[in-house]
Amino acid sequence: MDKGSDFSSDPLSADGTLQRGIHRVGDSLHGGIDKVVDPVHGVVERASASAHQAVDRLASGVASAAQNLDERLDKARATPRHAVDCARDYVAARPLKAVALAFAVGWVWGRIGANR
Repeated sequence: MDKGSDFSSDPLSADGTLQRGIHRVGDSLHGGIDKVVDPVHGVVERASASAHQAVDRLASGVASAAQNLDERLDKARATPRHAVDCARDYVAARPLKAVALAFAVGWVWGRIGANR
């Protein structure tokens, strides 16, 4: 037997028939994977983008609600101070009228309480 003829009949010969077949199978498998992965990849990207947008909207809404709550709390804290400031200004401007008003309110309140 001639070594040259044995080498050409070998499946791993230089003509590369087996290697070409392996490459074709590999390419076919890669193509199949790409056919499955490409649509799924798009769906995952869209779902991820939607999820991120939903989280952003939620965070924005929560931040807005927190800011609104802070403003309302500031107003609620300022209301008693404002009432005290107004009363102080009123008493300072009209001391006799303020004492008479306080006496009248106390008297009415006492009468209401006494009738119970």
